[in-house]
This record gives sequence, structure tokens and C-alpha cells, in this order.
Amino acid sequence: MSSPIFRRLSHKYANRPFRIVILGQNGVGKSALTVRFLTQRFIGDYDPDLENTYTYTKNVQGENITLEIRDTAAQEENNKLEANIKWADAYVLVYSITDRCSFNECSRLKVLINSFSKRARNNSQSSSSCVPIVLVGNKTDRSRDRMITSAEGREKAQEMNCSDFCEISVMEEADSAQKIFIDLYKRFRRPNGHRRSELQQRVSCPPSLHVPDMKDSEGPTTPLQRRRKALYTIS
Repeated sequence: MSSPIFRRLSHKYANRPFRIVILGQNGVGKSALTVRFLTQRFIGDYDPDLENTYTYTKNVQGENITLEIRDTAAQEENNKLEANIKWADAYVLVYSITDRCSFNECSRLKVLINSFSKRARNNSQSSSSCVPIVLVGNKTDRSRDRMITSAEGREKAQEMNCSDFCEISVMEEADSAQKIFIDLYKRFRRPNGHRRSELQQRVSCPPSLHVPDMKDSEGPTTPLQRRRKALYTIS
């Protein structure tokens, strides 16, 4: 049985919205990807200057999760881009497989994410590898116009220390759009069993607390020893 403190921490953690920002050049399909995930529908035309933030609740394997997704317009102003990067917990970088400029733009965006993201600011060691980023190559339905191969995309994702890489046709693949966002949540927000047990142990017994072996100790235990043992065995 988990301790009340751990249950309260887990409840608070689970109910905080997971914020994802979609970044990339205009015309690569950022809005189409977002709407495909939210509504299952494909809409091809959007205002390139329009930026929206959506709150979305979905049941995943019996768990109600809340996502906040910000669909951005291509931003020339670095202060606006910086604000969006700081806002997010995770990032989806989108390029078109038919447009090399959009592919190269992802490298610039990754540098800015490394500079401004929450995880990078809070983790001075290997910050670039701890930031949750998915690199997405869109428009695979236009394979005859392809300029970036799948191998190039995969190599770029590895070079930028992205968490994942995929190619998609937002126009044709609703399930793939769902998978991008849900996998991000599962990998970086939902605590797995190992992380849960570690957190529970830290809450139940601070690492600095020395707990003597009661079986090997000689003589009666002191009140302090009994209190320490009780604290250590809370679970």
C-alpha cells in the first residue's frame, strides 16, 4: 500500500496538463497534424499566421489524461518563439519531406529548445538529451516529390538527440497522428513502475537516514530506533 504522501504527489502529478508545442515552418502541416489528433479529421487549409492552444482530455488505458497542445505559426520574432518553448513540457518538430528548407529549420529550432526549455534549464548535465522531442517528417503521400529520405530524417533525429522520429501522411493517417502525442505522454509524463517505486522509497525514507538492522542489533531497541524503523517501513 502506498503512503498518503505518495498518493497525493502522484494525484497532483497525474492531473497537471502535459504541455506540447508544435514547431516548424509554415506549410509543413503543423495545424493539420494538431487537428487530426484532436478531431480525427483532415483539413488542408489554415491561416498561416494563426496560433491556437487546445486543451484535450483523453482516456488512455483507463487513465484520463489532459494535454495542452499549442499549434504555432512560424515565428520570426525570437522572443515569441522563446516564450512558446518555455511554456512547453515537450516538443514536436515538423518538416515536410518535400522541402529541405523546412528540414534544415528543425536544427535551428532544436538549438533554441536546448537554450530555453524547462528541462534544459533545470538540468545542467547532458541537457540536450533530456528534452522530450519528436521529429516528424510529414507528407509521405507525396513520395514522388520527396527531397529528404527516411534515412536522412532518422540520422537528423539521432544527431539532435531527439526522443523519437517518424514519418507520416497527416492527410491519410489518423492513427499515426494519435500515436505521436500519446507516446510522448506515456514516455515522459506517466511514471512507470520503476520510477514509482523509486519515488515511493524517497518519500518513505530519506536517503540520509541510517536504519540499523534490528535483527542483528544487540539489546533492546531505543525509542529513536523504533521511530526510524517505523518511518523506513511505511509503504
